[in-house]
Amino acid sequence: MPAVSIVIPTYNRASVVGRAIDSALAQTSDDLKVIVVDDGSSDGTDAVLDSYDDDRLVYLQTRANNGANAARNRGIERATGEFVSFLDSDDELAPTHVERVLETFRAGTEQVRGVYTSYRKRRGGAVYDVIRAQERVTLEELGRGNPVGSFSATTFRASAFDDVGPLDEDLPAVQDYEFYLRLLAADEGAEIRGVPEVLLDRHTDGERIGTDPERKLEGYRQVLERHGEHVGRRRRAEFAANVAIIYAENGRREPAAAYLRHALAIDPGNARYHCYYLAASISCGALLAVLEAKSRLAVCVN
Repeated sequence: MPAVSIVIPTYNRASVVGRAIDSALAQTSDDLKVIVVDDGSSDGTDAVLDSYDDDRLVYLQTRANNGANAARNRGIERATGEFVSFLDSDDELAPTHVERVLETFRAGTEQVRGVYTSYRKRRGGAVYDVIRAQERVTLEELGRGNPVGSFSATTFRASAFDDVGPLDEDLPAVQDYEFYLRLLAADEGAEIRGVPEVLLDRHTDGERIGTDPERKLEGYRQVLERHGEHVGRRRRAEFAANVAIIYAENGRREPAAAYLRHALAIDPGNARYHCYYLAASISCGALLAVLEAKSRLAVCVN
């Protein structure tokens, strides 16, 4: 029985899903199974999957498009072994990703419920940001922010889904953050460990849930309704700033500025939000230019 099942949900990404599958099958640790869940694609994804001849690859199809978390849950149901890893179908793992994740789990205790790795963000093939994993993430730290970020960087003990239930299929956004909160809140002392090496490339081209401010707002509202006692002032301000940025990306300056005012009302000492608000007062382009400069600086520093 393979130690790790890598679950890859996909929908109409025939042009890139092979890249994700290839990176999963090319791991230095062969103690794995790769489960691709085709969530009702109509673009020839089935032909891409049919071209593989590898006993480690499992291909599941659904008749309708039910969303990424529904697809992940179907993969979790078919997973075997001690760990479940997630990989979005447009992202790719470094060859040593699974090896380093397993080393980190085995060096810790049962309180280590998940492991995530550092990763690069790419747009148009170019790196525009680097997310560095913290050594450990606790519930208290999740209340201040979401250092873990993308599901693509994560691996969890399979028992975690028995303990806290499946991923939420109805939540319109921030599904990853909601699960991390639920997981760490369920067990005092639970934590998620970080791997310092950059072992994932996240490709952010194309449409994602995060590009819709209304869906993002509703996702945040539901998370606060369920887990508000764990979410602190700083993270609430970050929610508002994130929505502002999405409005700016959609060319809507007035709501962008309004949500940045809201972020400042919650966290008035945050110099970054003051800078963002001044830029948004000029134009959406000015705010996006500030964000681009911040990302470039992060890449240089890392």
